[in-house]
Amino acid sequence: MFRSRTIALLSPLLLLNPLPYAYAQQTNETASETVSETLIVTSDRLTDVAPQSYRAQRSSLASKQPVSFLEEARTVETVTAQVMADHNIDSLTEAMAMVAGVTEGNNMGGTEDGFIKRGFGSNSDGSTLIDGIRQPRGTFSMATVDHVEVLKGPASLFQGQQDPGGVINLVTKRPEYEWQREISAEATSLGGGNASVDVTGPLADTGLAFRFIVHHEDEDSFRAFGNNRRTIVAPSLRWEGSDSRAQISYEYRDYDLDLDRGTVIVDGEPAKVPNDRRFDEPWSRVFGHDEAVTAWWEQDINDNWSTRLTYGWNRRQYSDGQPRVLRVNEDTGALTRRADANYGFDRRVQYTAWDTTGTATLADMRHDLTVGIDHERRRDYVGDVYRGSAVTDQNIYDISYGGLNLDRDRLNTSRSNRLDEINTTGVYLNDRWHFNDRWTLGLGGRYTRYEQFGGRGRPFVTATNISDDIFLPSVSLLHRLTPDTSVYTSYSEAFVPNGADSDTGKTLDPEHSMGSEIGVKHLWNDQLSLAAALFDIRKENVAVSDNGVTRTVGEAGSRGVELTVSGQLTDQLSLLGAYAYTDTEVLKDTEGTEGNRLTNAARHTASLYLAHDLNTGPEMGNWRLGGGVRYVGEREGDADNSFQLDAYTVADAFIGWDTPWMDDNLHLQLNAKNLFDTTYYPSSGGSTRVVVGDPLEISLQASVKF
Repeated sequence: MFRSRTIALLSPLLLLNPLPYAYAQQTNETASETVSETLIVTSDRLTDVAPQSYRAQRSSLASKQPVSFLEEARTVETVTAQVMADHNIDSLTEAMAMVAGVTEGNNMGGTEDGFIKRGFGSNSDGSTLIDGIRQPRGTFSMATVDHVEVLKGPASLFQGQQDPGGVINLVTKRPEYEWQREISAEATSLGGGNASVDVTGPLADTGLAFRFIVHHEDEDSFRAFGNNRRTIVAPSLRWEGSDSRAQISYEYRDYDLDLDRGTVIVDGEPAKVPNDRRFDEPWSRVFGHDEAVTAWWEQDINDNWSTRLTYGWNRRQYSDGQPRVLRVNEDTGALTRRADANYGFDRRVQYTAWDTTGTATLADMRHDLTVGIDHERRRDYVGDVYRGSAVTDQNIYDISYGGLNLDRDRLNTSRSNRLDEINTTGVYLNDRWHFNDRWTLGLGGRYTRYEQFGGRGRPFVTATNISDDIFLPSVSLLHRLTPDTSVYTSYSEAFVPNGADSDTGKTLDPEHSMGSEIGVKHLWNDQLSLAAALFDIRKENVAVSDNGVTRTVGEAGSRGVELTVSGQLTDQLSLLGAYAYTDTEVLKDTEGTEGNRLTNAARHTASLYLAHDLNTGPEMGNWRLGGGVRYVGEREGDADNSFQLDAYTVADAFIGWDTPWMDDNLHLQLNAKNLFDTTYYPSSGGSTRVVVGDPLEISLQASVKF
């Protein structure tokens, strides 16, 4: 259905007649959205979020143009700056816990963020963006992030090669033209903490504004040993003229991270050992540095049209070492391990895009158009691969550390020099065709040409050398039932060229997916919104990984419903609530797993968070308190569905105080995460790689603005 390649052919004709168009707010818009529309005529922000709000008023992530909540025919959820501040969110994993239907996936021992979105996803799916630019796999701190957006469903129209679950976009803090200075520090009950300096303001009368962020963290693990150290330096520069804007930013991240594969499965359940027990060694770590450069320039052509050139380059260079658990004797507890290491990882993404956006009229009907071209080069390389001998040297019930070390003579030349490189060039066009004040038809399409090259070994053996092209359509229809309610349906496709399995070197077939969605959106007032969506996704050649071995499943499906409510119940009470039902199934497979559910995909997830501002006198300062709970249902632990991870519920709470000292610029906040110290297992990478959830953590934060 909706597969016709003619769906985008009418839109280019409109470019031939870009008649002057005086933008006027539709008469059936709410008063609140009328105000926000006039506030932002041109903006380099990807989302417009009201200060201290729990909801976003608009987003550009799905259309590359600002589209209001009621006019967007896709599900876009935002974790706002206020949500992040209230709940002391310092990692992408914590941010995604606030989003409906998103669960944790295999996270490479805590060193690579991976999420399951609408049943699909992995730590290598390329779905994490920073300011719209794809990032190499890794962990992402929130120190430089203003807010986080999630676009659900296939998103290849503008984001290129993508998994059908959706994309996650981290929107960074931009330079401002008003001076802002903030120093903050935090200490946690687990040991250690972090500190940041954030300064922004104008550079004399040059028309330039700058921002400079420095962040350092050194935090201990609750496990038997381990800690994470990270330093971030992020300068940026912005310029705005009368009809043009530009920004360039740089971010450097140096890190030394704990690589903790978690616990093992015994008799279908996590091993009955203390939660802090590890089955590796203190040298199990990842260390390296990341660099990223982002630059864009935007020019207004006239009152209705603008063009934008975007460039992004990022690189992750690191090495790792780990005593890898291979198996456990379920009768005796005997543990078989192997000392492994990978030195000289070099992962890069280079991205260039040129977009032109604007409005045109034809037969008194408005068209919001986006046309563009992009090119992306992804390079994934590792130099030296070490693989030790399997040794049964420990017991999970009585373990001692220090007995297994890396042998530098165990270089595996057949697995070294592993390279996977993908070059894609895409041309895309999207038209939001407004028939009248109530009906909007979206027609879009992307033509992509890709080349993939890969191999490994000394001497190097080529395993992949292919090229192909694909057309990906996108269609939507939206109807405004009332000034405060809209309904929509949409269909889109996505495509990902799979790399080779890192252990076997076997080339994996490319993935192709298609997804449809039906939804309704409603505004109760200018600050409280409801969104509900039904979705259905089909994906071919799904890459699955258990205990380090990756293969493809012939076809898998996911369908379900999502419900989100966010905003202000009153002037003092904020609300963020979500529920998702996700039913996944393997539809075709040669390994005999047809009918199985997909790994780490919970059938039920739910969350509810509240925050309340207390009315106190000026001499008492401003107080804000809140908390909430999140529930994650049972998940399958591997592709064979041989074990399950139990459902869990975790509660959090906080209290913040803007003190009357230092002209109300001193903020103190106490957060309690996992308030009732629940034992839980958020995700699995196989029976020997089950992540252990964090216990109760109390943190105290202080920040000064001046």
